[in-house]
Amino acid sequence: KMDDEFAKDVSEFETLDELKADIRAKLKEANSEKAKKEMEDAAIQKVCENTEVDIPSGMIESEIDAMSEDLNRRLAYQGMNLEQYLKLLNKSAKDFREELKPEAEKSVKVRLVLDAVCEDAKIKATAKEVNSKIKELAEAYGKKEEELKENEEFKKYVESSIKSEKTVKYIIDNAKVK
Repeated sequence: KMDDEFAKDVSEFETLDELKADIRAKLKEANSEKAKKEMEDAAIQKVCENTEVDIPSGMIESEIDAMSEDLNRRLAYQGMNLEQYLKLLNKSAKDFREELKPEAEKSVKVRLVLDAVCEDAKIKATAKEVNSKIKELAEAYGKKEEELKENEEFKKYVESSIKSEKTVKYIIDNAKVK
């Protein structure tokens, strides 16, 4: 039966009401995150729709490679590889790559448009922001902050993700809502 004893057994809360309140708060937060993400995606899509971009085919091929590698990594967790997966679906590697093409094109276009907006708006990630984000990530993943700061690739990744976040915020802040 669901009572205060149940709440103590399954959570860190003393009462069932506290547990329910916590669940409600988490659901509300998840919904607000989802709504925010949907709004960001819609704003990015709108900007992309209104932008002509010549995408070099090499970039699309590289994106398809990256998507394939990502899927292969995820399949490895299930004890499978891409080749086995395709056999299971009765698909050739060529057909599979062809299916990924529209999503790859969209992904590359979004990246190119965001890069252009970022450059046009002169959006930067300050050293302070990068260091702050590295500190936050170090704490979240139980890593040494100094170790992460010494990794140039990681610093570039953090800087890039901060610029992306700021660019999306810039697009939303400047979007004309109908």
